[in-house]
This record gives sequence, structure tokens and C-alpha cells, in this order.
Amino acid sequence: MGRVMVRMMMSGLARQGRRLTCWLPVGMALGIAGYFALPTEPSWELYLLIALMLGAGLALLVWSGRVEAVTERAAHGQLLGCVLGGGLLMVGLGFLLAYGQAHRQPLMPLLPLEAVWVKGHLAELEPVAAQHEGQKAGWRIGLDDAVFESPWWVGMTPLRRRVIVTFRPKAGQEDALDGLVMGQSVRLRALLRSPSVPLWPGGRDGQRAAWFDGRAGAGMALSPPQRLHEDGGGHGMSVWTTRLRQTVAISIEKALPGQEGAVAAAILCGETGRLSAGARQNYAASGLAHLLAVAGLHLGFVMGMVFTVTRRCLSLSQRLSAYWPCREVALFVSLCAGAGYVVLTGLHVPGLRALGLAGLSVLALLLGRRAVSMRGLALICLALEVMSPVLVLDVSFQMSFAAVMALMAGYETLRNLSFSRERYERQGRTIWQRGGTFLASLTMTSLLAGLATLPLSMAYFGAFQPWFVVANIVAVPLMGVWVMPAGLVALLLMPFGLSVLPLHVMGWGIRLIGWLAAHVAAAPLASWPVPSFPAWVVGLYMLGLTILCLWRGWGRSAGMVLIVGALVAVWLIDRPVMLLVEQGHILALRQAGGMRVMEGRPGNGLVRQEMQRAFGWKAQGVGTPVCEAGICRFSLRAGQTILWRGAEGPDDVQDVPCRNVVLEIRMGAQHPLCPSVRQLGATDMRREGSWAVYDEGRNGIRLLSDRMMQGKRFWTEDEGFQSVAPFPLAKEE
Repeated sequence: MGRVMVRMMMSGLARQGRRLTCWLPVGMALGIAGYFALPTEPSWELYLLIALMLGAGLALLVWSGRVEAVTERAAHGQLLGCVLGGGLLMVGLGFLLAYGQAHRQPLMPLLPLEAVWVKGHLAELEPVAAQHEGQKAGWRIGLDDAVFESPWWVGMTPLRRRVIVTFRPKAGQEDALDGLVMGQSVRLRALLRSPSVPLWPGGRDGQRAAWFDGRAGAGMALSPPQRLHEDGGGHGMSVWTTRLRQTVAISIEKALPGQEGAVAAAILCGETGRLSAGARQNYAASGLAHLLAVAGLHLGFVMGMVFTVTRRCLSLSQRLSAYWPCREVALFVSLCAGAGYVVLTGLHVPGLRALGLAGLSVLALLLGRRAVSMRGLALICLALEVMSPVLVLDVSFQMSFAAVMALMAGYETLRNLSFSRERYERQGRTIWQRGGTFLASLTMTSLLAGLATLPLSMAYFGAFQPWFVVANIVAVPLMGVWVMPAGLVALLLMPFGLSVLPLHVMGWGIRLIGWLAAHVAAAPLASWPVPSFPAWVVGLYMLGLTILCLWRGWGRSAGMVLIVGALVAVWLIDRPVMLLVEQGHILALRQAGGMRVMEGRPGNGLVRQEMQRAFGWKAQGVGTPVCEAGICRFSLRAGQTILWRGAEGPDDVQDVPCRNVVLEIRMGAQHPLCPSVRQLGATDMRREGSWAVYDEGRNGIRLLSDRMMQGKRFWTEDEGFQSVAPFPLAKEE
């Protein structure tokens, strides 16, 4: 029996052939995820284990390369040694690359607690939409080499991290930003804060994101930026591209005011700050949010149109058609146009992935090889992981590769069917058959990409959109044949001042897509709230999807098992019954029928959304329940009780029964009523961040804080946030 199993396993591995190289980035991603999953920074014992893993992997690779596959047993040993050696080597390299990237980041500086004047070089200037009705739109201002003009900060060295502030113009300050250029020295008054901890244990980690993004903190500008006469020194490529994006966005806003212009700016130059919350919600609820993020779809439209026009123009000349390789020239021109479009839109991860894959496809076509392959996608993924390992945790990275991998695997399966190619070509004879074939391929593309990214969308955005296929079948063709062609014509005519007409044509198409998004978002059951996905569930789903798409043979059924297991586990894991949120001192309670907020002002939509994702339930009401003498009691499953007192609750309460009380929460500075039980209050929130309370039945309760979930890492206040003052060392030092 054992020999049969070994033969089946080796037969499955041998069947993969060169597809095994596609698993190299998977092994590296596992090593990167392993580093970020640690509760503390690696110890020397773990480094020794990684070194042994790398040594064993190299030894196995060298041994498998020297073994002569004379017999079947030797061939099996060679294949197994190559697979195990490569896997161990990539996992160890991924772990070390992640540690190296985290270790190279500069330490977090100590930020002033009071409002100060900040001077620096303007490195970022993007519009910011209003968060709620009645609030004015603002601007996101990023300053490099910032210094604080304060008596307490005299002589400080410029910060090595970027400071981000939000400026919302008041009456009479609408023109305060006119004339600002990238790289210019500016000065403004701001109130700064360090990167925020997760809103609830297990939520988005703002400290980790700021650590790897190179941000020192964020804040609110209390005055408009003042231009200084000093030379900013910003003349690099990044400054030039930022100025170009800003110029294009301004031209679009002048020709298309409103949300049509905001969507056009997002598509043509990657500026999404002008999008309103309502427009974002409509596109997200209808499954069309990918149209607002520049990725492979937009790059494919751009390169396809440039290739078609270039080749058609070259074919008009008989001499060029006879002596020039028109197809190759058109391919090169379309690749250059795609590279320029990716640079113009901000060099985001989906765009870089699509550009890399397009470059490999063009090279393959020039060499007479297959244009799109899994190995090309694996090579691009491996390159991005080496350049920035933290991208493995990024939602755009995961969704982008999941969609492309599913599309490649799906169409590869269709090609392998007996009727696929010949019958597919025969169906394209009449215009109706060609139209039906186009619609069928579009539907298949939407299904494959949408189903692959749907669990990730549920995990990161907390909603399930069942009508995404219907919306994409209509919106994607409109984007390809109407919006993007008009946008490209507008970009070409913009230097000559003739872009108004094509921008208006583009706006008509965007208005139609927006109308579709709004109606689909308002349809019954258009967006179902779903609970949060733990990180291990997302990893399990991605591993299952990878096995399903990459593996050849019956072994891919294991991938489907992992996918189903991950989706089922989301509804079976334990959820907290109570959240004590540090931001706003909010207490949220899960009751029968929904969530109820007991304290604080939950007007912040982000806080409310995060609490709903933590509970997995939608908020049903806001307010304070009727409590006796300022004390509220909450009953748990096994009869235990939780006491809660608000910030204004009385302190001179007597004769409070403490029987069966397992937790006392004090939002103010009152004395404890039941000193013998676990206490939670404002001091605990300042020290540990937000808290989650889990009902363990007869075992009482389980408490989990932000610090417990984060651990002691470079980006937490226990390690990287060490109050590092940005002052130069003394002469003695």
C-alpha cells in the first residue's frame, strides 16, 4: 500500500513537468507570511533553523543535480530531492527577505504632542473627498525632510519619513493651494499623531502599514501651506511624474466637474481623491470597483488600442508594409504606451504586475513563443516579492494575482477540451455568432475573475455582491469601446488644449456606467454584510486557489477542499461579544438581533464598519440602555455577568452584588465595585489599545487586546516606536 501511494505521489509530481517552477513564488510567499505571523522578532534559535533549512535545500538541489536517473527509484529520488530542496530554499529566502525589508526601515520618530509649524519639501498633493455630508473636500499633503519649528525642536535633523497631513480649506481659503509645485519648500501649522493601532484586535494594523510605507505619522493642517523661497531641490523622476499627474487631473477637472471628472481622473492618471463616498459605495456594491483601480483591464485596453491603430497606420503605406515588420513595431509601440500609462497612473502594484506580464507576452510573441503563461505570471510574482516582500499582505497584490491566475487556468482548461479551438473558430463566421462569442467570452472572464476575487473582497471589504456578473457584462464593454478610447484621445490632445470634446464624450460613457452602478447597488440583496476573515483563513483560501489553478491532475481537488474549508471556517470561528474601542472610548455589545453601541460617538463610519466586521453583524441601534444607578449589567451564556460604568457614572455606589461577576468595565476614574474580578478601564486602553471580550461559557471570559495580537515587532511601540527624537548626536557620542 505504501509503495502504491509513493508511486501515485511521484507520478503526480512528474506530471507537473515545468509547471513546478510556478510554485517558487508560492514557497517564498509562505516564508514571508511566516515572518509576519510571528508574535515577536525572530530569535537566534529561529535564525539557526532558517540557516539549516537553507543549507538542506541547497544540499538537496546539488544532490538531485548529480544523481543519474538510471532506474525508476533514482528518478523518483531526484525529482523528490529537487522539489523538497527548492521548497526549503524558497521558504527560507522569503523569511530572510521579509526580515531584511523590515530591518532596513528607519525608526519611527517622536512626534510633538502639541500643534507645531512644520517645514518640508512638498512630495504629495492629492484631493481628499469628504467623509460625510456637510464636510468639505480637502487635500492630502505629504512633506519630505520635515522639521518642526518649535523651541523644543531646535536643531533637529530632517525626518527620514514622510509626514502626511490633511488640509480642508475654510471660507476664503479655496485658492490657498494654487501655484504649489512638487518639490517646493512649504510651511504649515499642523497637529500630528503617530500611526494608529488597530481599531479592534485583529483589525487593520496602521502601524505596520506606516512602517513599510515610510510614513512618520498623519495629522490635520491648521493653516494653509505657505510657499517658501528656498529651493526645494525636487527635480527627480518621481517629482516630474507627480507634477504631470497633477496637471492632467486639473485639466480633467476643468473640463468635467463632478463625479464624472473624478472617475475620469481615476482612470487616466490614478487620482482617486475626488471620488465621493457615495460613488465609491455604488461601484463597490455593484462589483465594479475594479474599474476605478488601474490594473490589467485598463492596460489591456490601452495596449490593444495602440497596437491596432499603429499596425493599421503602418499598413497604409505599401513601402512600410513591404520592408518593415509592422506587427513587431506595433507590439513595441503598444508596450511603450502601456509603460507610460502605468507611470502616469502612479506605478501601483496591479499596474506593475500587468505591465510585467505584458512585457513578457510581447517578448514571447517576438520570439515565437506562447504569449501568456503561468510561468510568466510566476516570474512577475517572484520579482515583486523580492523587491518588496510585504506586498504579499497587500489586498491589491492578492486580488490581482488571484484574478489573473484564475483567468489563465480557466481558459487553459477550455483550450484542453476537445471542442474548444476548432468549434470556437467556426462560430465566428457571422456577425451574430461573433457577437455571441464575444459576449460568452466576456461572461466567462467576469465569472472567472469575479469568483476568484470574491472571497478576498468579502475578507477585506466586509460585503458580498451577488450581482457583479450582470454589472460587469454591461460595464466592461462600455469601458473598452467607449470610455477608454475617448480617454486616450483626450490624453493625446491635452498638450494642444483640444481635450475638452473627447473628455465630454468620455464623461457620457462614465455617466452611463455610474447610472448602472447606482441601480445595481440599489437592487435587492445587492450587498450582504459578512464577518471579518482572520489572516489564516485568507492564507488558506489563497493556498487552495493556487493548488486549484496550478496543479495538474486529480490533486487539484485538494485545492477545492481548502477553499470550501476556508469559507466554512469564517462562520464557525468564535466572535467577540463585546468590544472596547480605544478610539472614541466606544463600547460595542453583540446582542440578539445585532450590535448595540453603549458609549462614545460612533459617527465615524470607519469605526462603525470595523466593529460590524468584528462582530459579523450589522448595527441595529445606537444609544445607552436603561441602567440602575449608572451601572449596567450584561449577562453571558453560563449566567456570568459583566458590569459596566460610563465615564460620568457615580463613584459612591454601595451594596453592589458581585456574585457571578467576571469582568468590570470602568470608562471613568471610579473606584472598582468588585475588586476581586478582572478590571478594564481607560488605563488599560492607553496601555494595550482596544479590547475584545469572548464568552467562553462555563470557563468565564477571554480577553484579547491589540498588543496581544500585534506582539512585539519592529512596528509596534515596544520596538520601533521607541521615542526616537530626531536630534543629532552630541560630540561625546
